[in-house]
Amino acid sequence: MKRKMAYIGTFYLAGLFSASFLSRGFNLAAAAVFVLTAVSAIAVYKGKYIKIAVCFFSAAAGMFLYSAYDVLVYDNIIKYNGCDVEVVGKVLDCSEYSGDKTLYTVKGIINGDAAAEVSFFTDSSNAEIGDEVRVIGKAAELKDSYKFPAKSYYKAKGIYLRIDKVSHFNFTHTKFSFKRLIDSYRLHILDVINDKMDGDCAAVMSAMLFGDKSAIDSSEKILMYRAGIGHIMAVSGVHLSVVCSFFWLVISRLPISRYFRFGLLMVPVVCFVMLAGMSNSVIRAAIMIALVYGAGLFRRCADTFNSLGIAVILLTAASPFAVRDASFLLSVAGVFGIGVAAPVITAEIEKKRKLGGIAKPFIASVCVMVIVFPVTLLFFDEVSAVSPISNLILLPICTVILVGGVVVMLTGGLEFTAVPVLKICELCCRTVMIISEFIGQLRFSYIPLGSDFVLTVNIIAVVSAVLLLLVFGKRKRGIFLSSASLVLAMILSCAYKYAPNGNITVAVFREGSAVTAVIHGKRSACVVDLKKGGEASGSVVKYLNRNGIYHLEAVILNADVNTSLPVYSNSLELFDTDTVLVPDEDMYLADGYSSFHTESYSKDGGCVEIGECSINFFQNGVVAVNCYGENIIMYGSNTDTVPDIAYSAAVRYSGKSAEADADAEVIAAMDENAEVTAKSDTKVYIGKNVKFIIDSDGAVYSEEIK
Repeated sequence: MKRKMAYIGTFYLAGLFSASFLSRGFNLAAAAVFVLTAVSAIAVYKGKYIKIAVCFFSAAAGMFLYSAYDVLVYDNIIKYNGCDVEVVGKVLDCSEYSGDKTLYTVKGIINGDAAAEVSFFTDSSNAEIGDEVRVIGKAAELKDSYKFPAKSYYKAKGIYLRIDKVSHFNFTHTKFSFKRLIDSYRLHILDVINDKMDGDCAAVMSAMLFGDKSAIDSSEKILMYRAGIGHIMAVSGVHLSVVCSFFWLVISRLPISRYFRFGLLMVPVVCFVMLAGMSNSVIRAAIMIALVYGAGLFRRCADTFNSLGIAVILLTAASPFAVRDASFLLSVAGVFGIGVAAPVITAEIEKKRKLGGIAKPFIASVCVMVIVFPVTLLFFDEVSAVSPISNLILLPICTVILVGGVVVMLTGGLEFTAVPVLKICELCCRTVMIISEFIGQLRFSYIPLGSDFVLTVNIIAVVSAVLLLLVFGKRKRGIFLSSASLVLAMILSCAYKYAPNGNITVAVFREGSAVTAVIHGKRSACVVDLKKGGEASGSVVKYLNRNGIYHLEAVILNADVNTSLPVYSNSLELFDTDTVLVPDEDMYLADGYSSFHTESYSKDGGCVEIGECSINFFQNGVVAVNCYGENIIMYGSNTDTVPDIAYSAAVRYSGKSAEADADAEVIAAMDENAEVTAKSDTKVYIGKNVKFIIDSDGAVYSEEIK
């Protein structure tokens, strides 16, 4: 059986990934069926179907491991949710925030019982990485929101609880910590970069070198992802390859044994992994580099697919939840695309015609884009459609930046090397930003990922690709056809962006106590800020990007104009906004505000016509949106009655509870997060992100936004 670890790793990953979406009972039952099937195949057919049996065993192992970890580890930690806890351990990470607050991540023991990693905010102190700490407070489970899925994100990184209401925190400083030393060196290099380069260029270089994207402007970051170079800001194989190349040039010439040479090479690899924050993508890259360079120790040739299978198993064996980590999955898919699929496809094409020039890099880039595309649906709002072309231009420039960063890092940031090298890097960073801005603002450069059609098409494509790989015994034919199915899915996803759609959608978002509504068709929208001056703008921007909406006919501010204008000016920078409407009495606040064209409207009895819809404003904060003859009512907690008009649905956008009577006119108290269906079939939603879809026939459909 050739490529044993490739087969084992692939099906193990498939089982592990599937288990992350399914219940424990189903996982264990499916694993048992797979094992019985494999045992039966071996018993009946002897060694004839050993390859299939191994694949079934591997998938079963992945499903069983995930369920076992869920029961034995996750449940043992999450049981402290809502309890007063004491955590004793060591600081793994600390990040400074505004307001003199620090976010600490601690690895320790909860109540002397369960080993866990927890995070908590507290007043800034002198506690550092490696220090021993004791913290007391109330444990709370992390929760997902539309804006940011905190629970899913941190669960994949092994953090299941945070500590709220910290009542006690003290620490004992340790004299030495290797991780602290590495982190201090990273901060030193970042200080050198920030000192010698312009702020925006320094932010881009820091992201490319260490994966720290926090200093990059949000709009600039979106443009870079649309241009297709977001992967450069996730530290992985490219970065480690540059580091290894530098050291190998020296080490390979030393008169030492190959074993000692390999050991010396792994020292900078381990240090760089720690410098980059030990993300799953960089650890995966380190494992594969160790396998590639280590193959020579045993006089073996390294195989990318086998190495990838081994890396997947090693990374997830002790932390199965990492299978839902974005950096891990994107890294695995990218390596498969460039190291496995691309060579096969280029070889098939070269049987008919010789490839030269940039043809092979272009094909490799297409392979990566197509294979990574289904994974992006899980984590991102949009994906670049032009990355194979843009990478041919931008990747060489980004490589210069990476090489320059490595030179500065290896020379300790000494001025005689840092100044000239960083000046070259600054020029390259500026070039990357200019090109990214141009490409990212082209409307065809990205594909929005928020529609059910795109999700369905890609699920079908992935299932088809897997079946094709299983059916065709010849690997080349299977990879070629499965890749073709993914290409077709991507083409259809891109085409759907331009398909006509006559529906009107009214979406309402709550972020804490802030509420904003979005009324939109296929390409344009109107944003109505109902409460708290733009604090829900993050959810709104995410929703607009996911649905491919780039034109705003109007932004209507209903409250807190003095705070909401700056917020929307910043968050809606990449959208074409026609006008901003502010209440009559607040018009003076908008005078001279040059970012928007501003006009006024009446909050008491006013009406605004937007495309196919009219937006009516009533007393007590009631807003009615009329589309195709149907009314959607939105009202606040101080509303006793709604207007005497017929409406199809209502959203109470503030307050904890509400109820509609038979006539859907009188609002009374009811449990939070309730959905009430009155006798008139009117729905009232409370405490939800919800959208109402109105078709041209006047039919209204509603669903929660997740």
